Amino acid sequence: MDKLETINIKLRELNSELIELADSINFEQICEFNLEHCATTIPWNNIVYSGVYLIEIKNDLKFNDFTSWVENFREEWEDPRYKLRFVSNLRKIRISQHSELKEWIPIYIGKSKQIGGRIHQHIYKELVKPTFALKLNERENMKKYTFRLSTIKVSPDNYDWVMPVFERTLRNKIHPIIGRQ
Repeated sequence: MDKLETINIKLRELNSELIELADSINFEQICEFNLEHCATTIPWNNIVYSGVYLIEIKNDLKFNDFTSWVENFREEWEDPRYKLRFVSNLRKIRISQHSELKEWIPIYIGKSKQIGGRIHQHIYKELVKPTFALKLNERENMKKYTFRLSTIKVSPDNYDWVMPVFERTLRNKIHPIIGRQ
């Protein structure tokens, strides 16, 4: 067996271990926030690290089932004012993985070498800016919702190799309804 094949075998084994670890790990809840008070309710100084983050939205209890809730949310999210503005869209395949209307609905999973900065972009980035982000504060129809931020700290060592595996595994496990992937 040549050296390259030996390395490939080791990499596959490591990849399997990473997937297993990512599948068993749980997010740490950081805070709940609304867009009016997020400047003071998000502990910005405590989320200056690399890792994976999860943004969830609280079910407002106006609907009896997930299908009704997500159709209403889709109308708000895909409002023509916000389409084609470098924002992620709802993912039909991931929506189909949800059947029960729970208190918290996962909307987005991402990775970052600096989670606090990336969350700030998701909240405050202007619609006209070309950076892909949720741009929540620019969406008038999102200001009535409560959001929850959770994270998993991951060392920046081997970030570029480890994080895509973690992010993909967690995305396939949790099925956030918004995303580019």
